Amino acid sequence: MLAERLTDELRALGSPERALSERAYLKSSYVHLGSSVPGVRSVAKAHVRSSRSTHDDVVALVDELWDTDVYERRLLGVELIIATPKLWGVDDLPWIERLVRNCHTWALVDGLATTAVGRIAAADPAALDVLETWVGSDDMWVRRTSVLGLRDLCKAGREWDRFERAADVLLAEREFFIRKALGWVSRETGRRHPELVSRWVRANLHRMNGVTIREAVKYLPDGPDLLAAWKHR
Repeated sequence: MLAERLTDELRALGSPERALSERAYLKSSYVHLGSSVPGVRSVAKAHVRSSRSTHDDVVALVDELWDTDVYERRLLGVELIIATPKLWGVDDLPWIERLVRNCHTWALVDGLATTAVGRIAAADPAALDVLETWVGSDDMWVRRTSVLGLRDLCKAGREWDRFERAADVLLAEREFFIRKALGWVSRETGRRHPELVSRWVRANLHRMNGVTIREAVKYLPDGPDLLAAWKHR
């Protein structure tokens, strides 16, 4: 079977030492083979180059890879989605949402969110409406994806208003990974569009938490002043 052959390739790239250290670093409940991210990515790219997989072929393969508790198999599924960007559209978001709900770690969520979902959102405005519904999801990882899916658009100076609407809901979150996502997107946007982020931080200073604001102000010319104002608010 294809999934088992690919798993054998992942296993051959792994080491017990890496498996132990990665499991500890991620505080993971998965079984780890000890394959590196570049190694898993190389297996995904090699498979894509050597096959002529259709959309349904990749969906079936990813589902089979995810029907397991082996971390690298699931990571391979993520990398296969990332390596086949032309296959995916807004109609695939419910399937991707199901994967996100079953990730249980940022290390699997973030590639799906920033790259797979981000590409769909950049190509089809209908996906942006789906992301808005995800802001209110009962699942923390789906809420994180609702923000990270906007990352590259916001970096390009697009859809910042959508980020602000999401943040208006999510700034009240106590979940670290939501707070970090808000900080991550605002930090990356602030590199190119500091005026957008500075205005947003200043308007929400009283609602900011430490995780979000320290990321958000990192590249802002007035970042030190904003951070000082937050500390003395």
